[in-house]
Amino acid sequence: MITIPFSFFCKSLPNVVPVKDHTLESIVSDGIIRTFRYYIPKNREESKLPIVFILHGGGGSGEGMIYLSRMSEKAEEYGFIAVYPDGYANRWNDGRKIAHSLTDKRNTKDVQFFRDMVEYLDKKISVDQNRIHAVGISNGGFMTQRLLCEANDLFRSGYSVAAVTSKGIVDLCPNPPTKSIGFIMGTGDDVIPYTGGIVSIPKDLSPNASRIPAGEVLSFSDSLKYWSSQFSCMEETKSKKRHINKFWKRDIEYTKLTDCANDEVVEGYLIPGGGHIWPNGFYYQNEKQYGYLSKDLDTREIVIQFFRKADSKTKLVQNDSFRD
Repeated sequence: MITIPFSFFCKSLPNVVPVKDHTLESIVSDGIIRTFRYYIPKNREESKLPIVFILHGGGGSGEGMIYLSRMSEKAEEYGFIAVYPDGYANRWNDGRKIAHSLTDKRNTKDVQFFRDMVEYLDKKISVDQNRIHAVGISNGGFMTQRLLCEANDLFRSGYSVAAVTSKGIVDLCPNPPTKSIGFIMGTGDDVIPYTGGIVSIPKDLSPNASRIPAGEVLSFSDSLKYWSSQFSCMEETKSKKRHINKFWKRDIEYTKLTDCANDEVVEGYLIPGGGHIWPNGFYYQNEKQYGYLSKDLDTREIVIQFFRKADSKTKLVQNDSFRD
């Protein structure tokens, strides 16, 4: 949601599959030229591959998400296609109807863009249509939820990082599909309030920058309730993950809601003091503001294991979820 220039000069990059190893592609979707990068694992088996879409935040890019998420490493490890799409004017039309957003003003058909990407990739690589997932941060996290709502025939599951559920999504999708979805949210997020309310975007990077309102959201707990509202019966479990890193002195709270009829899951990690970040992601400018490398919560591994479990539960999948 924030336009942040990348700066990698204060520390060396962690292990990351370089951008040059990804394929940059452009397609026409709804009359607009759209771009995306994708990575195919080199040691893949000769079978249909799952897809994981990794969505950037507002003002970001697919290329930036390659560095931030380092998800292509996991694509090589587990055997899936990692896709990093670019939002129109660096934003996703996630349903909040933000007045200052060119994407929202044009009402870009972003859900159709994802359908078009899957169709394009399937012609080139052979995609497992039953194992398509999305994960996004901030604006990308909101868009992930719109994909699950409006393309629930295509997406098996999703994950939202530094995002809860917007009122716009609730309006678009009053009866959410019974799908597995996860959330990672920090109580110290100064852009998206975990208690619910108005999203506020700083105009610039200065400490006292004025704020721009960007839609209203549910609280973290109400977001979990919303996505589990259509469960036919529910089991709830809560636990804590012990902190091991100096950045987080308090334990991470974990909530899991399970549909006992079909074993779909809504889960959430709430990080005390956590900011507007991708946990264990490579930071944009500095660790204090925009992210950190930490083994307290490895977003990549949490998300991929969540997707693998979702795949293993569907009767339509003929093979095991991803590669063991």
